[in-house]
Amino acid sequence: MRRVITGIVGLALTAFAFGQSWTGSYDAGLKAAKAGKWEEARKDFMQTKAYRPDDVATATILPGPVTEQRKWRNGSPYSPNFLAAYCLYREGMESKPDKATSLFKSAADEFEALITKKQVSQETVYFLYSIYGRLNQSDKKEALASKIAEPNWKVDTEILAPEEISAMGAGGATTSDNGGIVSVVDAGKVDGNGNSVITPGGPVPIISTKYALIICNGDNKLPGQQLPYAADDAALLKDSLSTNAGYPADNIVTLTNVNAAAMLAAAKDLASKMPAEGTLFFYFTGVGANVDDRDWFAGVNTEIATDTSSMVRKNDVFFPFTQKGISVYAFYQVPRPSVNGAFFGEEESRAGRISQMQSTMEGGSVFSIFRNGKNVGAFTDAITQVFSDLHTNSIPISDFGWAVFYKIRQGAIGESGGGSKQTPTLPILQFLSSTSRF
Repeated sequence: MRRVITGIVGLALTAFAFGQSWTGSYDAGLKAAKAGKWEEARKDFMQTKAYRPDDVATATILPGPVTEQRKWRNGSPYSPNFLAAYCLYREGMESKPDKATSLFKSAADEFEALITKKQVSQETVYFLYSIYGRLNQSDKKEALASKIAEPNWKVDTEILAPEEISAMGAGGATTSDNGGIVSVVDAGKVDGNGNSVITPGGPVPIISTKYALIICNGDNKLPGQQLPYAADDAALLKDSLSTNAGYPADNIVTLTNVNAAAMLAAAKDLASKMPAEGTLFFYFTGVGANVDDRDWFAGVNTEIATDTSSMVRKNDVFFPFTQKGISVYAFYQVPRPSVNGAFFGEEESRAGRISQMQSTMEGGSVFSIFRNGKNVGAFTDAITQVFSDLHTNSIPISDFGWAVFYKIRQGAIGESGGGSKQTPTLPILQFLSSTSRF
């Protein structure tokens, strides 16, 4: 009997010591990461993996009486593999280019390994896309965007930056440190290290060099192509930009149901008023086409989907801005059916700093929802909600694109994607970095 009791006690002590080993190194990693010691934190998470190798998306139950069940860190996921890769990513963000490239590649390998294991969290996808952008791996970015499904995994987000969580819609797991409360981040205010400062909500400071051109052509003569909510979208966007994104109301031009000549004239007039190196938010709702390898915006009088005589070329609208060094952040709420094997959005601009985000994938349609009693385009609704959530005059385009992506995929309600029929693309950047702000 004594041997049996001794054996049981020994096993219990071994289990206790094993638990102490992985929890101790995990906690050490969290502490080092919060101090910005990313290399040290990674070593701690790698040590944790040696004790307990696999990430777990659910709560870890600690030893103890069944009647007094205790959850480790209030039910947080266990994520040493994810956090070890994240430490590489953060170390890369703070390193010189040559070293950063190596760190980003290693981080990408580890994030990709998690997806291969079918551990698809929105955080893993977010950081992978960010890395691909920094490594100029556009093919991998496009492949990742095209195969993204509903996230099926949760990770520990305790050491993620507040602005990262905010950009992802604050969808990560909460931990005991914040009591489940997600802080609101004003990305426009940064400390001496370039990190966003958490501030209470309030008026967003206006930036005089920010302008917007919003064209909503809901009416046209193309059978079945009318978008009756376009005019309301224009008003909603203008209010959102001036209230939540720091755009002066007087700098926002809205056009509804206009022809090609009016679109081009408005672009030239607005560009003439803008300072060099300014920022333009461009939004088009309506019908677009790709004819002869060129993208076109349909005018209100367009009757045939391939009749470019009633359309204006997309690049002609942008040229007055790009020739002045103005950064253009363009968003298109445009159906993308195949017409003679071509899709709107296939033309690449040849000059200028331009970001372009489509409201739907190739072959996709656009949808609308009702918000406050009004019919609103789903893409417009997602964009204005993200502006409201972030509430800042300085938003990194990649973060914004991801936030809109998840907002529209989850149908604007809920914590996981997949509830919407519409899947937007992510921003395609030309001579702009993923951290460019607008």
